Amino acid sequence: MTLVVKLPLVFFYSALLLLAACSKNPDLISLKGNAFGTFYDIKLVTNSVSVSKIKKTLNDSIGEMNKCCSTYDEESLVSHVRDNKSINLFDLRLITIFDEINKISKAVNVITQGFILFDSYDHFNAVAKGYAVDLISSEFKKLNIENFFINIGGEIKAQGNKNDMSWKIGIEYPDEEKQEIFKIINLNNLSVATSGNYKNPGHILGKNKNTVIHNILSISVLDKGSTAKADALATGLYALESLKEVKKIIERNDIPALVIFIDDEEIKSFQSKYWEELLEY
Repeated sequence: MTLVVKLPLVFFYSALLLLAACSKNPDLISLKGNAFGTFYDIKLVTNSVSVSKIKKTLNDSIGEMNKCCSTYDEESLVSHVRDNKSINLFDLRLITIFDEINKISKAVNVITQGFILFDSYDHFNAVAKGYAVDLISSEFKKLNIENFFINIGGEIKAQGNKNDMSWKIGIEYPDEEKQEIFKIINLNNLSVATSGNYKNPGHILGKNKNTVIHNILSISVLDKGSTAKADALATGLYALESLKEVKKIIERNDIPALVIFIDDEEIKSFQSKYWEELLEY
């Protein structure tokens, strides 16, 4: 499926899914395509819902997110707000999505004070992509689908399991020339989002709208309930000015985070105790 409307890629996350969709297993459904200017890769286990119904649910959710949150579509809700146009013709559901994304963004920005979300709404999609994962997750649950893995451009939510096994992801080294797995993690009813500039230098701006320059390659954040919150936190933390400041805010606010950085020309990492606790949860 190819969508005309594209959202900018605010987060650049390379995740190799260590999942093999087995054609011999009729309960494992795999859906792949393009949305929001990036890819989606969805896997779910069900024997009670048709593939056509699942695809319709997915397409409807993608359509709603575009109508609400695409800064590339002049007729989207966020574009109308940005351009001071009337939003009277937008239905309540779209306005609710918009308000919830704003609420999450503002709450996270109080914690990190790392990037400006609301001057031109260019950073609005720093939360919208993660929110799309949550929206699709909610719609799947309405269909009584309890075991699924949703990945939209690296913003991920895993629910339940795959044939009695945990969903797994492999986080790549944040290095274009090093195509290797840095860390493998099990996701048990968790969301994860990652932010970094290594694939698109300069796309994340800091507090004063300056290009972020530091030795951090990527920051991943876990959350038990909200991919959108993880999404916003990862970007807000990455937009801070130094590794020292990032660690201070992570520890002060009990944020479950993995930070990959360069030190003396070596790639190293720091993971908070809250990251470790959630992965063991």
